[in-house]
Amino acid sequence: MASHRANRKRDALVDNAIPLLDFAADALDLVPIPGLSLIAQGLSLLITRVKDTRTNDDARRLFLAEAQLLCNTLTKMATTAKESISTLDDNDGHTKQAVLHGIAQSEDLQRRVESLKSTIQHLCSSADHLKVGKGASGFLKGLVYASGNAALLAEMKESLAKAVSNFQMEGQISIENVLAEVIQSAKDIRRALKDAEEQKVLDSIPRADAGYRCVDELKSGFFPGTRQELFKELNQWLDDPDQLPVYFLSGGAGLGKSSIAHQLCTRLDSSAQDGPSLGASFFFVRRGGELESARLFFSSLAHQLAISQPFLRPYIIGAAREYLNRGSRQQMGYTFHELFRHAFERAVLTFPKSVVVVIDGLDECGERGLIPDLLELLLELPTILPGIRIFLTARPEPYIQSVLTSASALPRISHHSLNDTVYNWQGDVRLYLEQTVPKIGSYGDFLRDNPGQLQRLIKRAAGVFNFARVAVGFLDAYHDHPEEQFALLLSDLGTGLSALDTLYLQILSSAFPPEGWSVPPRAARLRFFLVLIGLAREPLSPEAMAFFRLETQISKADIISMNDRLRSVLLINSDGRIIPLHATFTEFLLDSQRCVDRLYYVDRAAGSALLASACMGAFTFPTISDYIKGGERSPIRQYVRYAKTHWCSHLAAAQFNGSLKGDLNHFVNHQIPVYTRVNPAWYRETASGDLECWFSKGGEDGTPVMIEHAKSEAYHKLMWITFSNSKAKFPDVSAADFTRLLRRKKHEELAVRRGVDLTVTGADLVRFRAAHDALMDQIRAAESECVWLNPELGWSASLGNNST
Repeated sequence: MASHRANRKRDALVDNAIPLLDFAADALDLVPIPGLSLIAQGLSLLITRVKDTRTNDDARRLFLAEAQLLCNTLTKMATTAKESISTLDDNDGHTKQAVLHGIAQSEDLQRRVESLKSTIQHLCSSADHLKVGKGASGFLKGLVYASGNAALLAEMKESLAKAVSNFQMEGQISIENVLAEVIQSAKDIRRALKDAEEQKVLDSIPRADAGYRCVDELKSGFFPGTRQELFKELNQWLDDPDQLPVYFLSGGAGLGKSSIAHQLCTRLDSSAQDGPSLGASFFFVRRGGELESARLFFSSLAHQLAISQPFLRPYIIGAAREYLNRGSRQQMGYTFHELFRHAFERAVLTFPKSVVVVIDGLDECGERGLIPDLLELLLELPTILPGIRIFLTARPEPYIQSVLTSASALPRISHHSLNDTVYNWQGDVRLYLEQTVPKIGSYGDFLRDNPGQLQRLIKRAAGVFNFARVAVGFLDAYHDHPEEQFALLLSDLGTGLSALDTLYLQILSSAFPPEGWSVPPRAARLRFFLVLIGLAREPLSPEAMAFFRLETQISKADIISMNDRLRSVLLINSDGRIIPLHATFTEFLLDSQRCVDRLYYVDRAAGSALLASACMGAFTFPTISDYIKGGERSPIRQYVRYAKTHWCSHLAAAQFNGSLKGDLNHFVNHQIPVYTRVNPAWYRETASGDLECWFSKGGEDGTPVMIEHAKSEAYHKLMWITFSNSKAKFPDVSAADFTRLLRRKKHEELAVRRGVDLTVTGADLVRFRAAHDALMDQIRAAESECVWLNPELGWSASLGNNST
């Protein structure tokens, strides 16, 4: 009776093992290793065969125990794989596919499975030799062959045990560990691929190098020990969650706004992990190219926030994928809504700490018309991201103040005016001057003998840091005769001039004494150098400036020498370009009420005329030949690119005169084929408006020149693009393509306003083709085909591309 119960128990175990193996076979279908599910099926068949050997209880029990162990191993393996895959954080299914692929490609798993499958197949063949059967006759058959069956079952058990052992623990590494390592490796690979893809999206967000680390040292000249009261107030603003989210620091020129903003960034970046952190910064720089533009403002902030704040990163990257599908450089409003509003409108974010965005020098943005909209959008940011704090600096210009003091903005803004605290902070300027001036050359001995002189200088500075910094630069430039330099610093050149204006005049008159510099040609070279400093739309290197020769024949040596004479107010930045120490210097040069000496005053209209002529003069055959051959960072490339970018804007600002009109006519009628060889994909259709503006100053109808310019530039642009794309030396430009490019919005507006027809005629095609052929003759005569006709210059572009 007891033997019967034991047999029934063993049969129940076998019966339970078979559906368990069926489950394992189904589950193992999720684990894409060829042969694994077949092992489960083969084992199920093997157990069924062995089950019938009822007369060999002990041998059958030992074999089935080994089979049960393998069954459990396969079931556990299938369950682990299934659970690992089901718990993946995988929105797009790519990680699951990566895990499945990793399992399928694992050589270790494949080797173990193939070995086990071979053993199971061999055992199934061996099981065919068991002498068993159904019913009573089968039982009697088993009794007859019990000895042989027992021996065969023992061999099969040993073979299976060895196979199971190898499968479970080959080379001391368990099958569970192998599977776990494969799954983790696949996850790591997928994560690395995902990170790389996200980084590619992040890198594609257009941005300017406007962060506080990228600006020149001019904006980072914070003197230790100063502005302590202000930073105490800023710390309270940052630490108190009930404070208003926006802090606006205003103040006149030279009061140290940029230095304060830079110091705030530095402190935030080095603060404790649980304290407020710097999320992003944007330092506007007058005449700084992309740094004076609002176009990349919000995309630059988004890029920086995605890097500095990991919990914001996935939202910004997700939004950027959609944003970039519509173009990398979009209008400011679209950029804000796509990269901020759409990114976070459905997110509920809890900021671990305050995140600060620092914006410096809003008044230095060259696109004043965009600033009110920029501010309106920026003030929405703390609403979209409640943990964001915004620190702003700007001069108190009306177009800025009107937004920040409006009824809707006031409840969100804490306003601090440096103008109201200059007197209170004169001690900071005193500290700066007392710590610097005595350490300059011979000034230590002079001040010990004349202590009142430093006090007079401190009084004249009147709390204006820029005056103090320029004064220190001036003294550092002239170490000899300190009594004379102090006399200049402390002299008064007339009523109505501020101390800073007087200082600028003294610096200029010391550097360029009128008795030596008021006669030609020195006066012409000085005037043109100051025109470049005051009116150039972006900083230029001395080498590039030397190409703006005109009648002055100014040289690189001249420029370096004049820059050195003004080293207290000018410097050469990290890119080798000359920039003013502070924007107030260029403002001074351009203001006749402040720069009262005509030798140094820069007349905007007359100076712009000089620059317009100098720019148009760049487009000659020899110059562009050198441009093409020059390296990417060569001075001549800097000059030519500047000329193509800014010639028409300088023309629009220039005074009307016959000489400039002659230069313009020559440019339009003879230089356009050469001009368009420089990046032909760049097509400035707004030039027609600049031309119209300039002609209106002279009361002339410039329509013929404007139409000829538009047609000629469109034709030769297409000629060079067609050549670059087709590599044909004599391409043809169709009238249809010509007309399509010509009929841009600005040109159409001009045609309607002037009542002219923009239809391309056969005479137009003949005339422009002749101009192109004449240039080709010049290229061949100079044996410059390999230079001018190199299709690998990277200038090819599809028709209609209007990017720079």
